[in-house]
Amino acid sequence: MNGAISSCLRVGALAGGTYSVVLNQIPLLKGQAAAAKGLKVPSGSAVGPQVKLSVSPKSGKPGTKVVVTAVLSAPLSRELAHGNLCWDSCRRGLEYSGVNLKWTSPTTFETTMVVPGAPWITVDPVRISPLISGSYPISIQCLGVTKGCGLGGSEGSTSFHLSVPKGSTPWCGTLSNCAFLSTSPGAALPGDVVKVTGYAPLLSVIGSDHPFVFQLKVNPGAPAGSEVKIETKSNAKRSIKGSITNLYFGHAQLKVQPPPTFASLGKITPTALLTGGLSQVASDPTNPGQIDWCSHGVIKVMGTSGTKTISTAPVGELLKQLGFGLTGTPGSPANCTAVASNGTGVTPKVVVAAFSVAPQKYAPPVADVALMTKNKGVTWQPVPVPKGASMDGFGGFRYQGNLLEVLFRRDYSASSASSIYVNPLVEVTSDGGSSWSVQNLYCPMTGPCVTFGLFSNGNCAGLGSSQSVIYSTDNGQSWIQPHWPKIVRTCSESQLVALPNGQELFVESESQYLLRLSSDCGKTWSDICIPPLGGIQPGYGFGRGGANLLMLPSGSLLVTGQHGNSHNWELLQPRSTKWCSVSGLSSGVQRSAIYGSVYAAGGKLWWFTASNNPVPSVNQLNISSLHG
Repeated sequence: MNGAISSCLRVGALAGGTYSVVLNQIPLLKGQAAAAKGLKVPSGSAVGPQVKLSVSPKSGKPGTKVVVTAVLSAPLSRELAHGNLCWDSCRRGLEYSGVNLKWTSPTTFETTMVVPGAPWITVDPVRISPLISGSYPISIQCLGVTKGCGLGGSEGSTSFHLSVPKGSTPWCGTLSNCAFLSTSPGAALPGDVVKVTGYAPLLSVIGSDHPFVFQLKVNPGAPAGSEVKIETKSNAKRSIKGSITNLYFGHAQLKVQPPPTFASLGKITPTALLTGGLSQVASDPTNPGQIDWCSHGVIKVMGTSGTKTISTAPVGELLKQLGFGLTGTPGSPANCTAVASNGTGVTPKVVVAAFSVAPQKYAPPVADVALMTKNKGVTWQPVPVPKGASMDGFGGFRYQGNLLEVLFRRDYSASSASSIYVNPLVEVTSDGGSSWSVQNLYCPMTGPCVTFGLFSNGNCAGLGSSQSVIYSTDNGQSWIQPHWPKIVRTCSESQLVALPNGQELFVESESQYLLRLSSDCGKTWSDICIPPLGGIQPGYGFGRGGANLLMLPSGSLLVTGQHGNSHNWELLQPRSTKWCSVSGLSSGVQRSAIYGSVYAAGGKLWWFTASNNPVPSVNQLNISSLHG
């Protein structure tokens, strides 16, 4: 409450240079400012019952904790657990949102607040109120909860006398420079964490004593000018009236050191590629030349001797019998989200597939259930579920030599929150599903002991699907999340790439850090700079539903999907400093991969054409045919 700021900031994927770190806040819309945007301000100064307020003590220094007692003229229809207090008026002053109310009778309650120990922001017009001695109103509003009550005046008010000792805010010599920020260290690489400290005026408070800060922002260029800037711009969106006001406080200098470049990695020869999320295309390393893929209503097993079709017709009814609701359009076949198989030969002994369902117990609103068939889809049954997990806790397939691993999330009731996603329960088969056993998640066959954790399904139009990156220091007996990155977004492409020198690359299309490198078996990661791509703003990821970035077995990076106004595939070869367009591919082929993931398996690229067809067509392309 004295305006002090202490925060950690992870440096974005920025080019080397000098930057300025500022505190960016947006003032609350009240009074005339709210009316200008078409928000109706309640008439009169009060909405709801009149309240008589008193405070103890009635005077004090900045930062004094006061007890506020309220006596209502009449009981409320229900006793509220929280209310809103105001300092220096509710129409323009400092708001304390969600203070706890302790009721001592149907018409009496007590609460507390800490009076400001720093200058604060007022609105109409937006300005800084200096911390000076005087009498200030303490008010309450929104006890009678009606539309627009937060834009109105108070329902009761009293006075507090603030006595400000000389020199209380040495960082606020003048109102035009009433802020200060510094960074430590003052120089860092992209992905590093720096500490930001300083002071700034108060804008709003959550509860009795927790000031709210909007965000830290990093701007190009060295700090210059006043440390307080009030910027008002007309809103470009016609649906929103009026203008937008941004407040900028402080300007700490930060020197961003140039990160290693993709070209500096030299020749890249991946020894293993692991795709994040759930894959609708799979390749069993013990069955060279065989590819399994699935979509709505169909599973295909493509091998050197031909293609086998696996029926999923019985799956919908089986899922209903197991107590799950189906997702998708009513009457449509069960949606297959991942596929794998086990057992050598012309055809695999068992095909396992994950299907999207409405879960039984918990969020998210969509989960996946793993089923298996040993007779080409004539009958299906659930994959065995380990004790301590639920059927709808499926979290992905893994191949480990002749082993097929099926990952499950531990039940929330049986595990700590940290172990649910980090240490999965795993069912393993090596004999085509004839027998299953519960084992630890194995380390990858090649490269460091680092892999993806459990997949968690989500709505890609909202928060999205995700999973963790995990590593092990005891050969898979236990798994650990690195401090960064903890969560991988999987609505776009992500990959872990093992290199022969013991290093690991991490590709994440949805992150601003598109490529990261670990040299200590997944414990720490550093940003690797790749050349800018047309239509992609530096420091930003490709974004959900945009372009996808994946590494090929050759070590080249490939971009597919929509980037800017282009859908052209772009190739970045090892040691190269420039993207080049893939030659020899028709515009139609490249455009067909705009909205879907592209998988690398069996020496080919695979993707599904986006269409309204219940069974989208699958596309394939020899990776060897890709040339810049």
